[in-house]
Amino acid sequence: EKLATAARNTGAPSSGVAFALLAAVTLDGVPENLALGVSLASSSEEGLAGIVALLVAIFVSNFPESLVGAAAMRSGDRSPRFVIGIWTVTAVVLTVAVVVGRAVADGMSPGTLAFALAFAGGAVLASLADTLMPEAFEHGRPFNAMSTALGFLLAFVLSDL
Repeated sequence: EKLATAARNTGAPSSGVAFALLAAVTLDGVPENLALGVSLASSSEEGLAGIVALLVAIFVSNFPESLVGAAAMRSGDRSPRFVIGIWTVTAVVLTVAVVVGRAVADGMSPGTLAFALAFAGGAVLASLADTLMPEAFEHGRPFNAMSTALGFLLAFVLSDL
């Protein structure tokens, strides 16, 4: 709540919002990338399309948060070197999560994997509700509300295909 208020009061995302997005991408990305590693470990030729789809989905879902976070860091007077460096470290951590997921999580029970995926989903929802949605509503109003609803509908339809 404090982060969203700070972003609204300055007219631009605050440095706090930027670091909240960095944390959200990392907390959300580790379980996602562990799941990607598990998918790689249990893949067959038929499952390759599913792995590619998962990889694309992870990239697409994290890109907006990463972009806004990097832009907010720059508007908060962080140097380009710092911004690139911290997001590179995040990318390395998430890449390591894929490798660890492939090596370790292959033997996970379905319940344990479900817990990790639920954690990832919760991290996404929390970051969206706390940082991105209030700012989007402040600047876009009805258009952003409709876009959000249509995005959820599209995700629901695609998940049933």
